[in-house]
Amino acid sequence: MNALGYLPDGIILASGAFLLASIALIVAALSRRLFFKNGSAGNDQHTKLAELVNGSFLAFTVFVLAMVLNDVRGNLGRADDAALREASTMARLDLELKVANVPESLAARQALRSYAKTVVDHDWPALGATNPGLSAESEAALLVLLQSVDAVAISAPRSAAALKSQIDKLQDLRQGRLESATKSVARVFWWTIGAFLFGAMIMNGRHPIDPASVCLITLHIGSIGLVIALILVMDEPFRGQTSIAPDPISKALAPLASP
Repeated sequence: MNALGYLPDGIILASGAFLLASIALIVAALSRRLFFKNGSAGNDQHTKLAELVNGSFLAFTVFVLAMVLNDVRGNLGRADDAALREASTMARLDLELKVANVPESLAARQALRSYAKTVVDHDWPALGATNPGLSAESEAALLVLLQSVDAVAISAPRSAAALKSQIDKLQDLRQGRLESATKSVARVFWWTIGAFLFGAMIMNGRHPIDPASVCLITLHIGSIGLVIALILVMDEPFRGQTSIAPDPISKALAPLASP
């Protein structure tokens, strides 16, 4: 994923289908030569058993893939919704600072814009890195924002509760971005999927490797490879072509009017 993550989605999807189909054809050919030299026959009981085993492998593979796909799609959707909520929280905090209408409000509103800019310019690339994290720049900008908002709250006690509520939400949403970025498919899922797929590839060797079977194996296993590639595309919410854009945050706050 570290090598493919920044490629266009079309290339990742095509590579997944092509690579898995190619592996399936190689495994089927080797399986035919090693385990099924006399064909899939033998007797009807063995044929039925082979069909049952192959069907079970594929059924388990589809079940696990569907479960993983639903999980990564949900994580991507939650990360997208959280980015919108973060932008909305920034806009609400800016409004509360404006309503406070004290001399410290202008500095706090400027600090909020500086924080939003560091989130877009530094946090987003850091979240899409190989080891996702939150940038030191946004940490420093957040500290300045907290100090500025505290100054406003002291000068405008009636606005203190509303300001604290919004700033707490902003910090929670910031940590939520990190949680979404670091939540990925566990290795055990890939080992499980790989084991089921490898078993199904071996069972394909019970059929003669002719143009018709090559076409069917390519379509069948290639479609599974397409789904696996789709999971990889959506598994990193802040990386690649299908990722969460920081546009809502960059557009949340209007520029401050010049004095």
